[in-house]
Amino acid sequence: MNSLIVGTWKLKSFEVQKENGESIFPFGEDATGLVIYSESGNFSVQYMPKKLEEGQLKGISYFGTFEYNREKDYIIHHVEGSLFPNDEGLDKLRHACIRGKTLVLTCHKLDWDEDTNTTVTIHFEKQEEMAELSFTKPWARSEN
Repeated sequence: MNSLIVGTWKLKSFEVQKENGESIFPFGEDATGLVIYSESGNFSVQYMPKKLEEGQLKGISYFGTFEYNREKDYIIHHVEGSLFPNDEGLDKLRHACIRGKTLVLTCHKLDWDEDTNTTVTIHFEKQEEMAELSFTKPWARSEN
């Protein structure tokens, strides 16, 4: 049942909560990005800061195929290609909560930088799909 998740989702926030309760925003509080899920079962993810500050991550980008389970609220990203070659071939399990036009992906018990047992929470908003374009061919002439 992928139809609920299929589409383009715009990043609203990317937050890392450390084990000690401290929250950080590795791409800044105004990070930008998208996750796109296709009907064919492919996905693409990009996150980056709007303006790169010293010490900030430059970005994350990876793609592959996905499995979505609405009943159990999870998604698995099967990574085929990534800016981080060590991620290639990994299956990234995310808790996935969709409510209206909001998608929240939660990644538990990750190692982030030197911290262990961190939780990453990523908020998205669904983007309206573009209507199919119709146009006239300038080279096609009416026979009237």
